[in-house]
Amino acid sequence: MWIAKPHQTEPKILEWARRFPDIVSLTYVRTYTGMRTYAITVTDKRKDDSHKLRHLFSQPHAHEPATTAGMMNFLSQIIEGVDLDGKRTDLDRETLLGRAILTFIPDGNPDGRSRAPVDWWDGSSYSNEEFLKIAFGRCKDGGRCSRVGRWSLDERQPNFIGIVYEQISDKEFVEPNRDLESSFSKLVMKTVEEIGCHQYLALHQTEFERSKHNAMIILPFNFNELPEDIRGYSGRWAGTIIESWRSIGANPIPDPKPLGYGEDQIRYFRRCWGELYHRLPCLTVEVQNNNVRTPPHMQMRLIEVAIRASIQFLLSSSSIGPV
Repeated sequence: MWIAKPHQTEPKILEWARRFPDIVSLTYVRTYTGMRTYAITVTDKRKDDSHKLRHLFSQPHAHEPATTAGMMNFLSQIIEGVDLDGKRTDLDRETLLGRAILTFIPDGNPDGRSRAPVDWWDGSSYSNEEFLKIAFGRCKDGGRCSRVGRWSLDERQPNFIGIVYEQISDKEFVEPNRDLESSFSKLVMKTVEEIGCHQYLALHQTEFERSKHNAMIILPFNFNELPEDIRGYSGRWAGTIIESWRSIGANPIPDPKPLGYGEDQIRYFRRCWGELYHRLPCLTVEVQNNNVRTPPHMQMRLIEVAIRASIQFLLSSSSIGPV
């Protein structure tokens, strides 16, 4: 089962909170358009939290639905003991819930996701150029709108507002992971400050249009400036995810590298995430999107494998980042 749009995810999230109050806690930020962006935290509330390891998983982009589907499928297993199709999980739920506090932000932009014309992108219906016009907007001349962290209707009037963007006022729109006023960024920072975090995995998708690969790990843009212990820890963690992907037949890029955007995009990350990257290990996952080589069920599986590998690494590591 594929659950990725708000009309599917919100009822399930609220059901879990109602049925499993000893496991599930919810926080949310209400968007300008009135929707809720949720953070779902799972742990065994009957056990003392003081020594538990804390992991945050999130996704900000409405055009990357397998990230949501993968998180929802994992949440179903750890909360209910079965996946979304009803198959019994192989997770050691008691150990995981007893030793860890796991927080998920499965849909960082519900408004954008609700405007997506399809449930998933499999490469059969839209070329990548058509797909990217839906993601970032279509200009009046039919071309793709440029990618910016924040823009206003006073500056541009697209024929179609890209689903990447979250509306934050009557005229302003932001890309969620590039602006601290987005619902997504507010929830990430709230989780880090109020619950704590030892590892943070940002889940994404990209097209790998002219590549033989279908997955990769991206290191923080300022990786070479980070403390040595965070760099070493992050490298080992990245290797664990890459090997887990290989074990199920994926073809990930073998060596993780720092985010490679130019200054026009890096400036957003520096402003939003530069300080956080110095505090705790953070990695970014990219799984192939909108390509027939990686169908939706495999996209979702690659996301879930990255989640599982990250938790396994956290629980087995003798050296962890700060809370």
